[in-house]
Amino acid sequence: MGFQFHHIVRFIIAFAFTLGGMVSANAQEWLGTAFDNYTPSNAMLINPSAIVDQKPWLDIHLIGVGAHGTNNLAYLANSRVLSFQSYGTPGVNLDQRNGWAQLNAQAMGPSASISLGKHAFGFHTRVRAAGNLHRLPAEYMQILLEGNPVDSGVFQVNNMRAKTLTWGEVGLTYGMILYQFDKHFLTGGITVNRLIGLQAASLFIDEGTMLVENSRGELLSGNGKYAYAQPAFTMGGGWSTSLGITYKRMIDDVTSYVPHGRNVDCHTLPYKWKLSGSVTDLGGVRVKRGGLYNRFDDSENPDTYLNSVASGVDPNSVPRDGDRYTAWLPVGFNGQFDYNFENGLFLNAFVMQRLSFPSSYGPDRSNLIAVSPRYERKWLMVTMPFSLENYRDPHLGLAVRLWILTVGTEHILPYLFRSDVYTADAYVNLRLRLYKAPGCRTKPRKGIDEFKFGDLFKRGEKDPAACPDW
Repeated sequence: MGFQFHHIVRFIIAFAFTLGGMVSANAQEWLGTAFDNYTPSNAMLINPSAIVDQKPWLDIHLIGVGAHGTNNLAYLANSRVLSFQSYGTPGVNLDQRNGWAQLNAQAMGPSASISLGKHAFGFHTRVRAAGNLHRLPAEYMQILLEGNPVDSGVFQVNNMRAKTLTWGEVGLTYGMILYQFDKHFLTGGITVNRLIGLQAASLFIDEGTMLVENSRGELLSGNGKYAYAQPAFTMGGGWSTSLGITYKRMIDDVTSYVPHGRNVDCHTLPYKWKLSGSVTDLGGVRVKRGGLYNRFDDSENPDTYLNSVASGVDPNSVPRDGDRYTAWLPVGFNGQFDYNFENGLFLNAFVMQRLSFPSSYGPDRSNLIAVSPRYERKWLMVTMPFSLENYRDPHLGLAVRLWILTVGTEHILPYLFRSDVYTADAYVNLRLRLYKAPGCRTKPRKGIDEFKFGDLFKRGEKDPAACPDW
């Protein structure tokens, strides 16, 4: 049918490499902040119940950015990330018959979480972008990246997917203590997000035959579907939610425990270990403006659609089944176990399993399993997560929190040693924290010499809300 699909794949790969270009400035899941007990406004994105019994009374996240990019085909030969002068020639690993790639980026804006007795509240703002490729022929990747002729041939294309989505997110989180007795402590939380769609594109080739010849690829026959939304502010909107629960085995009896209450000197009590689970990103963006979707087979040539994606041609003449569709978020399940060796030493085990349907319009997240030793204090945190992305690709990361700044990566080796770089990842976060509620004092002040003007605006010692018992 003469379906030349290189335009849409070029578009999606260009989008993906644009995200990858942000690497040297988010990461798969920002593991360094997701496990840290002193960064709850980040941890609540993985599990909303993380803000209940949080270490700081108030955590204010100012800004955070980063990107994560990985694939099994394209690489920078004998290079180091951030050492631009060392960059070798981009190459393609033709030993991999079916290519895949995963890109994630986000910019997290003003966000906060606060502990109010047996309850906790949070909000966050961020812009996220995700893209993935699945089962792309290696020879076609070589054409896209190198533009060099390859030996002509006919290849089968089965179950190929290329998907991207960019959206803004404003979320509110609520958590509370569900049960406490003896050393048992159970909390739960929920996050509701308002979504603002910014960009979406998807292409599926269920099965087909592709001809590679003279530096271009052409789908000779096949069937599949596509969807697209012209990049624009509020091209659509929607809602999503995340649900989480955490069980803590505490060191002391917590039957009457209230986080940050007077009976614990306005602090929190430590746990020996905790086990948590959550479902995140359950929802999607409803494309309402500038969108289209269509299912095609050998009788229909969607080349006009592919050209409109690549060059901005008026899409009104593009074959379509409809104009509105839902691009689903990369929904997933997260499980976590954290053990406290005390003296600031912890060991964390984390698993993430994607729950999205491969045929949905909207990106898929990577599966992930990680083990992370961690040293954690009020002003310092160091962790080195060892992770397997998609349960097979090993990465060694490093994250450091010093005072208000957290810097990390989930794959540090390409920063240190020359190698063929298939993966790059980095993130940075800046925040402020208050550990005690205003007016909460360990000892009363006496006399005029101890008076401070700011006391006029603080709650009095007799006000039960000053350092509440709840």
